[in-house]
Amino acid sequence: MTKSSLMSSGAALAALVFFLATLVTPPPAGLSVAGWHTLGVAVLMGVLWISEAAPFAATALLPLVLFPMAGVSSIQAAAGPYANPVIYLFLGGIFIALAMERWNLHRRMALAIIRRAGTRRQAMIGGFLAASGFVSMWVNNTAVAVMMLPIGLSVLAVLGLEDEGPFATALLLAIAYGSSIGGMATLVGTAPNAILAGFLMENYGIQIGFLGWMAFALPLSVGLLVVAWIFLARISFRHPEEPIAGGEELLEQEARKLGRLSGAEKGVAIVFLATAALWVGRGFFEEWIPWLSDSLIAMAGGLSLFFLPSDRSCKSRLLDWHTARRIPWDVLLLIGGGLSLASAIQSNGLAGWIGGVAALAGFLPAAALVSLVVFLIVWLTEITSNSATTSTFLPIVAAMAVGLGEPPLAFAAAVALASSCAFMLPVATPPNAIVFGSGKVPLRDMMRLGVVMNFACWIILSLWIGWLAPRMPGFAQ
Repeated sequence: MTKSSLMSSGAALAALVFFLATLVTPPPAGLSVAGWHTLGVAVLMGVLWISEAAPFAATALLPLVLFPMAGVSSIQAAAGPYANPVIYLFLGGIFIALAMERWNLHRRMALAIIRRAGTRRQAMIGGFLAASGFVSMWVNNTAVAVMMLPIGLSVLAVLGLEDEGPFATALLLAIAYGSSIGGMATLVGTAPNAILAGFLMENYGIQIGFLGWMAFALPLSVGLLVVAWIFLARISFRHPEEPIAGGEELLEQEARKLGRLSGAEKGVAIVFLATAALWVGRGFFEEWIPWLSDSLIAMAGGLSLFFLPSDRSCKSRLLDWHTARRIPWDVLLLIGGGLSLASAIQSNGLAGWIGGVAALAGFLPAAALVSLVVFLIVWLTEITSNSATTSTFLPIVAAMAVGLGEPPLAFAAAVALASSCAFMLPVATPPNAIVFGSGKVPLRDMMRLGVVMNFACWIILSLWIGWLAPRMPGFAQ
């Protein structure tokens, strides 16, 4: 057994002992018995998630057993959050993303962006950042990195740039950074955003619409992509100014391999554009179609792919269940488990108790507290899952905000967005691991640039979430 696994097992055992202790000892002053038991479950689940001592999905299902057993809630109440509408918003988005992957529409979109960027080294780095970032708004970041890496490697190979270390490193890191940053812009782009939306709706009645989130997070995502380009293309490495010889021909050749736009690609594109248009324009239809919601739109778009034919023969559909089996069910269960835990924390008085303790920090301005939250999550998520980190800390941070008399939105958004900012270690995110596995990115460069990116994200997120966004009209709503 490795030292890391020993530490994980030790942390899990300590958390289990604490949970059992809450069952046989009186609660602290001001906290109910149910709240004390909820705290025990919360500590146990949080440690299991962060230490990865058990599979994420298995830990996420613990409320179904521990809450009724400990008298925290009935199994019906514990199971309710697993059907939160935000889970189906995420599921519908996954259906569309899988269809895009099945017919290579995402690859065509990425190549179109890269070709438009041009063949100068700095421009090509920007093109890979933009392509990875845009596709990651709609497709899982792991799938984006897997798709973009062969394109990047083929560019390096055909142009004879494999040995041009600085450019190869910058180009591949652009794929990793873009895959992580782009997903921050939409509710379906990354699991922490979906967890955030479900948590706020379930516990505080705050509904975050697809367009509303984009208005808040898209400028931030674009800004971080620009910062990443500056570091990769202008500061960290010096790249020659002249265009890459043969670059245009290579990109043209890759585009020709895809052939003409197929009927299946057209069908998926129509569903994708119609779904995105309804997400963006839903506010204009609410008066006439009050039952329309982002989750309904996502599921309608996703399910339609199982019925629409992929060609004129009508022998196959745009999406089949064989492809849909790749749905990350563990992530959906993780969202449900986090929401179930958060609901118990809210309903059993634990949130209020945490808020009362947090009020001791009331002498600090809200912006400073948001900055501290961002700093903690940015560095913690280097060694933990971003979804697990979000599920663990959202209830705590939101309760702290309420205890300080602040709206929970900014503090909760700080957790969700900061959890997507892990750029330093190969194990921090799947995109980092994928590009590191290519052998073209030295660990020292990934860590050196990742530290800078982490600090940049801390500063930018702190300013945007803690100071600029709260001053935007309509932010509180």
